Amino acid sequence: MIRSERLTSRVRTSAIALAAMSAVLLSACGQKKDAEVVDPSAGEVVARVNGDEISSAQLNIALQKQRAMRPDVGDAASKQVLDQLIDEQIVAQKAVAAKLDKDPKVLQQLESARRDILARRFIEQAAETVAKPPEDELKKFYDSRPAMFAQRKVYTLQRLDIQVPDERRAEVDAHVRSLKTSTELTDWLKAQNLHFNTRQEQQASEQLAPAILDKLATLKEGESTVLPSQFGVSALTLVSAAVAPKTFSEARGAIEQFLTAQGRREVVIGLQKTLREGAKIDYEGRFAAAAAASAASAATPGLPIATAASNPAAPAASSAAASAAQTSPAQK
Repeated sequence: MIRSERLTSRVRTSAIALAAMSAVLLSACGQKKDAEVVDPSAGEVVARVNGDEISSAQLNIALQKQRAMRPDVGDAASKQVLDQLIDEQIVAQKAVAAKLDKDPKVLQQLESARRDILARRFIEQAAETVAKPPEDELKKFYDSRPAMFAQRKVYTLQRLDIQVPDERRAEVDAHVRSLKTSTELTDWLKAQNLHFNTRQEQQASEQLAPAILDKLATLKEGESTVLPSQFGVSALTLVSAAVAPKTFSEARGAIEQFLTAQGRREVVIGLQKTLREGAKIDYEGRFAAAAAASAASAATPGLPIATAASNPAAPAASSAAASAAQTSPAQK
């Protein structure tokens, strides 16, 4: 028996959704344990909770959700996640007993989760068909970006995030460029009663946006440049720039990963566009007028089309595509 104190706050907040999912699964099977319909891919049983089985496949899925934890982690970490599943299953069983599986709100949430999972898996399968880029394409990418590879540098920067009203941005920009040291800049900001935060950071060439990289390339040590930020401006002072080139063989793996992810994004975006164009979509209620206005704007030359706002399926596609690109080339 699991003691009540073992129920973590995360379990409590997710209990209703998990209970509802369990309820639907139980309902779909007629609440019977029919061995003939058990998916053989579910793997071995790792625990039983009041007779309900938890499989190794379920545990692996839970492990993958724990900060990208791999299924082959140590037994201690696996046991901790398994205990969480056990706690969740106990609460889910209580929720089914309380007939929460019949709650209309719970059923709506389950249907929403089902639609999201199916859409994401369909998109992921399409992305998985993208072949690895050929060797000559990898080499071409390497040669075309010397600042990221052959001439790569690691920059040490002093960063000041300055809160500046819009009307004073030009003034601050000019002072940042004219002052010779970061000490002079901080003294001037204090005299002007402008709030700022400062920190030192290291960034390699491939970690910087091309526009920032171009600006840093023109600076000497001690000089600064200005970038717009959400609440004002950010001043970057170059402390040092250490040459740290990467050969093609060193960068090859990261380039391949980057180009593969880029290809997957393009496939996903194209697929999403094709699917939407082939679908019959009828807006209802208050959205009908907005859809008609959007269509009229699209048909009028010179008017921009808000594609992202008018495409409710775009977030799923963008999310699935973005998940394929987590590493920029040469970061490894």
